[in-house]
Amino acid sequence: MAELYREGDAMSMNPSLDKNLERIDEDLTIMEKHAAELADAEDSIQESMKKRDREYKDARLHSVPRPRKHLR
Repeated sequence: MAELYREGDAMSMNPSLDKNLERIDEDLTIMEKHAAELADAEDSIQESMKKRDREYKDARLHSVPRPRKHLR
């Protein structure tokens, strides 16, 4: 006789999956509660990465020697 597994039965048979799903649900709840703060933090991190990338490229990748750079 064939055994039928439903999705809910498979989850309850494996307690480690239940714990992981509960942890993910808790994390998602926290992220939803603090969505604005997370977006602000992500924006500030992206801005700092862009600034650092621009500084690195200005310092190393341009062919103009540094003392004459930005002098006009």
